This record gives sequence, structure tokens and C-alpha cells, in this order.
Amino acid sequence: MNLFVAIVLLKAAKSYDSITLKANAHHLLTDVWTSVGVLIAVGAVAITGWQRLDPIVAFVVAGNIVWSGIRIVRESALGLMDTALSAEELSIVQNILDLHCSPDIQCHALRTRMAGSRRFVSFHVFVTVDRGHKLLELMEHDIRSSLPNATLMTHLESIHDPASWADIHLDRVEPRNKMDIP
Repeated sequence: MNLFVAIVLLKAAKSYDSITLKANAHHLLTDVWTSVGVLIAVGAVAITGWQRLDPIVAFVVAGNIVWSGIRIVRESALGLMDTALSAEELSIVQNILDLHCSPDIQCHALRTRMAGSRRFVSFHVFVTVDRGHKLLELMEHDIRSSLPNATLMTHLESIHDPASWADIHLDRVEPRNKMDIP
């Protein structure tokens, strides 16, 4: 039963990108392997009569428990700290930027981080928006002058484009139809 529940938890952990579900699944799998080890040890001792098999199997099972515990703690700690996106995810973002960039549109300063299951991506896009850029530079200067060690990420939007108003909240509301984007 624990094996079945662990498999379901692993699928849910992958689907929801949940560290907690993954840790619970690995904990249950440790219980499963412990039970399998006990059955193997009892069976092997009963068949061979060699009593030393029991502590050998117990040592292997204990090693598995320790290794699983270390892995669960390590993955949980990494999930609590910000980390960069994986090379695979970074490559996905870079490929998308490359599709949209050209000699007239340049992208740079790509920065990523992951906190729990939330991914953060920041980048600059060079286009001709002189007045807006000058205003952002002035605003950033004023904030940096007032708040030491502040890292600012500004994003220039068109006041007339309805899509500009779709990212006010943390999760952007996507247009129903891709044709809504000019």
C-alpha cells in the first residue's frame, strides 16, 4: 500500500512541482524498502541458516534510510533557498528570447531564480523608447539614492496596449486569443 501511495505522491509532486509531496513520497519509499529488506533478511536466514545475513541486510537498509534522509533534507533546504533555474529551463528561456530578438531588438541581462516552485525571470529588451527609458532611469536613480543596496527591476509598458495591464498581479492574465497581442 505504501508503494502505491508513494507512486501517486511522486506523480502529484511532479505535477504540482511540490517539494513537500516529493519528500513524503521518498519517506514512504524508505518504509517500503525497509519492509522489503526485513522480508529478504528473514527469508534468506530461513533458507540458508546463515545468521550473519540479518545484520548485513539491516546495515544495507540503514544505509538506504540515511541516504534517503540526507537527500530529503538537501532537496528541502534547496527548495527553501533561491536557486538559479536549471540549465534546461535557462535554455528554454534563452531560445524564446532569441526568437524575438533581431538587430533592431536586443535582449540582455537575463537573470533567473527559483523560490520553491515559483520561477522568476528578468531581462532587458532594447527598443526605441527614449522618453520612457529616460523616465525609468530617473525613477531608478531616485529610489537607489533613497534606499541603499536596492536592486531594481523596471519594466516599460505601453499605456495604450491592453496587454500592458495584464501583468499587474504576480501571475499574468494571458489573453484568450494570441491574436489579441499586436
